[in-house]
Amino acid sequence: MERDDIIGQDLLSFDVAVDGSRFRMIFSRVDGTATALSLPAGCLQALVMTLPKMMTEVLRARHKDETLRLVYPAHMVRVEQASDPSTLILTLATPDGFEVSFALGGSHLRTLAAAQARLGQGSGPAGACFN
Repeated sequence: MERDDIIGQDLLSFDVAVDGSRFRMIFSRVDGTATALSLPAGCLQALVMTLPKMMTEVLRARHKDETLRLVYPAHMVRVEQASDPSTLILTLATPDGFEVSFALGGSHLRTLAAAQARLGQGSGPAGACFN
């Protein structure tokens, strides 16, 4: 399969089909003209899940530092009860409107509580990881 590379300069805008079946990203090209990439809505979840990994790889390659990762400042934190009574929904948002939600179960909540307790005791970094 032959491929055509689209060399973009800036992301100008996006739009979504009225029925939600497709989305389109409009880019400016290096020569100043505009072009668009239209994909089925099903591709959007794969794209959203892939972008953070792509950004990490770009940062690490650009700065030659394998420890770098993209960290967003939290502007808003919201905790809600999910329809499953043993699950909470944690939503984090940045000042510029980026928002993401996670479903947290018992082990996740215990890990957060333990990290918060370590912070309260002033015992240094409260890094914690859970699966």
